[in-house]
Amino acid sequence: MSFPMSFGLTQVGLLALLAVAVVLLIWAGLAAARRRGPKAVLGRAVPALALMLVAVVLLWVATLLQSYLGLTGEIKAAHVVAKTVADQSLELELTLYDEDGNLDTRTTHRVEGDLWVLQAGIVELEHWVNALGFHSGYKITRLYGQRLNGKATTQDHLMLNGGDRDFFEDMRENRWYTSPFVRSAYGNAVIATPGEYDVFISRDAIKVRPTS
Repeated sequence: MSFPMSFGLTQVGLLALLAVAVVLLIWAGLAAARRRGPKAVLGRAVPALALMLVAVVLLWVATLLQSYLGLTGEIKAAHVVAKTVADQSLELELTLYDEDGNLDTRTTHRVEGDLWVLQAGIVELEHWVNALGFHSGYKITRLYGQRLNGKATTQDHLMLNGGDRDFFEDMRENRWYTSPFVRSAYGNAVIATPGEYDVFISRDAIKVRPTS
């Protein structure tokens, strides 16, 4: 399961500012404990509180911006080229990318049917976790075909990336720790006709778009 993260210099700098403010407050507390007088205590406590206030406000603004990016951002997870071949089957060239957008694997498969289906396990995070820079988790797990007339195919699903058995067993046994970080966990799939497509993972779904 991949959990892409986008934690920039802005968040790091603001957290460092908060750390400095905490150090100043501790310093002020030590000065008070040693009875160095109200001027010494205030001289450290006031700047610390001011720094903390500024850092919290700026971090809140950055969090709102990151939350928007987390809610709307997409990760390119795969590229599919599907062509019709004999016997009502499709030949697919499937390229999978890692969470950084680098090529992971490229394989060729044949599936029975007029449509191809790519399935993924999705772990949807709470909005505030997205705001910290974490993208929802995902793992592309299955490839199979479907018929336009609704008749079932006889081909087994092709398992990718080790499959999703553990994912759904954890869900069945209610072992998913959903609070306070995970909002929900589920399987999600895209279904498309022959053609060339890019496959994306959003915060809560797998999506497909034609490349031409």
